[in-house]
Amino acid sequence: MNETIATGLRQPEGPVALTDGRIALVETGESRRCLTMVVAGVRREICRPGGRPTGLAVDGDQCFWVAGGPENSLVKVSPEGRTLQVIEGGSDGPFLYPNDLAFGPDGLLYMTDSGVRISDLLDGADINPDFFRAPYNGRVYQIDPAEGRVLRVLAAGLLYANGIAFGPDGLLYYSETLTGKIYRQIVGGRQELFAQVMQTPAVKALRGPAGMAFDRNGTLYCAIYGQGEICLIDPTGKIAGRIRTNGTRPGNIAFTLDGKYALITEQENGVLERIAAPRPGLPLHMPSI
Repeated sequence: MNETIATGLRQPEGPVALTDGRIALVETGESRRCLTMVVAGVRREICRPGGRPTGLAVDGDQCFWVAGGPENSLVKVSPEGRTLQVIEGGSDGPFLYPNDLAFGPDGLLYMTDSGVRISDLLDGADINPDFFRAPYNGRVYQIDPAEGRVLRVLAAGLLYANGIAFGPDGLLYYSETLTGKIYRQIVGGRQELFAQVMQTPAVKALRGPAGMAFDRNGTLYCAIYGQGEICLIDPTGKIAGRIRTNGTRPGNIAFTLDGKYALITEQENGVLERIAAPRPGLPLHMPSI
């Protein structure tokens, strides 16, 4: 069993380890839908930005960027919890289901949009039995955080775009949950398949690659939602191992700054799990805006 360092969370997502030792995350559950801090295992709510928050990134000014704000927006929140900026979409239309975020080495913000309306994905609090037949148009956006506008759509037509991360090679990686595929954007902006982590598509139950993070050696750690594991993928795209989680619904993963642990948000039990990190995590890009 993995160590549990926080309990009583409502569909936790998007953990980020901060420089002062705190752990920031969002809670997607309907009774919370908030930005939360975990300090020494104690949960403290920072704010409720509205909407259904699913992803989180932190910039160099310690401001929080929350995917899934009011009306499926991207929201910038001050360290104290005050809303500073709201981005609702780009020239191609409004966001549908903002999912995950990562700052790039260029100082820009990158976001996955799962490409499906919540009403098509969920039936009340449960996954719609016909989720696989929903009209998905998952996308990856490049966003200028200083100007608060979408610059480009880097990928479209994905079947539930989910996790996103930059590797030590400086390339952008993102997961497609329903197919089990992980893609990367190579030089020139062309998308190529990096890895396949599922033997069969998620047709009958929602499962597949979700949030992810790299270690310093270039191994990608990807949470496999619905399958209860973290999949380790080496720099060539081959599966190097699997680490079991205590629950079946891990949503995302992040490394602590001391390099000792990896943090996993797990939704079945509503907890934050901690495992010993085989290698230190790759530092996140946190530009000042």
